[in-house]
Amino acid sequence: MGKRDIFQDKTLGYSIFTKEGMEQIHEATMDIMENVGVIVPGAQVHEVYKAAGCTCDASTGLVKFPRKVVEDCIEKVPASFKLYGRDPKYDFVVGDGSLRYLNFGTGVAVKDIDTGEIRSSTKQDVGEIIRFMDGLPEIDLLHVPVTAGDIVPQYYKDLHEGEAIFHNTVKPFVHHNTNGKNTRRWVEMCSVVAGGKDKLREKPFTVMVVCPNSPLEITEEAAEIIYESARAGLPINVLSMALCGGTSPVTIPGTLVVTNSEFMAGMVLVQTVNPGNPMIYGSSTTIMDMITTTSPVGAPELAMVGAGVAQLGRFYGIPAYVGGT
Repeated sequence: MGKRDIFQDKTLGYSIFTKEGMEQIHEATMDIMENVGVIVPGAQVHEVYKAAGCTCDASTGLVKFPRKVVEDCIEKVPASFKLYGRDPKYDFVVGDGSLRYLNFGTGVAVKDIDTGEIRSSTKQDVGEIIRFMDGLPEIDLLHVPVTAGDIVPQYYKDLHEGEAIFHNTVKPFVHHNTNGKNTRRWVEMCSVVAGGKDKLREKPFTVMVVCPNSPLEITEEAAEIIYESARAGLPINVLSMALCGGTSPVTIPGTLVVTNSEFMAGMVLVQTVNPGNPMIYGSSTTIMDMITTTSPVGAPELAMVGAGVAQLGRFYGIPAYVGGT
């Protein structure tokens, strides 16, 4: 029995699709993967994709994925995995059916609590906000809350943000990097904290998050991050941030097909580099406000897409992670 065979129509919470609806989204996704493709440039990752059985166009970066390759990789993704705090009391299982909470990220400005001034966020702000959330029992998993805008050059800001987190929490956390080189440096940092690369692989305390560039693209830098994270055995969250009517179809099912295709492209890369690597099916997708051309995170459609992603995660047997307010 494959993982997709365990889907049940009976669900807890808010559901927007039946099993038949999930199958339709899956079939549309397979059509895109095979016949349209996803742009994922980079000679190194193209070698990985070719080894998996995909076809790659070096001039455009376009990768096309045979259905069997995608569905075989779905079966390799663990249905659950354990995430560790540096204090064992914060350990928990991702994908055990429990609802877990984390903060939203990554803001670029803060309101100074002393002056009331709205200003660009700093590395100090990262640490102080993380320390505050470290004390909140409702928060199970932390995310970089704001960016370290004062770091020069900004190329290294993600490493400084990680350092600020290490100094202010022992809870597990989500981290992001900007490229493959910094991801390798980040793995080295985490390995020192864990006591070695083998111990980091055995008991990961951080999840790498990568956002595709909707519609249907994973940038070369993002692909490098996925590649390096999978090599290290770190859990990886491929998190789409499509905008209904902007960077994806205006309909929710159409947007979920785009989201699904982007996730699958990242998943095939991960599971070819390191079969069985823990993954999270992520989404922070909302609509585009056609009047203001903004992305309202409080829109009801965000909850609807989130419910759809949660169902897709259950459909595939992969833990899901969705944005909220």
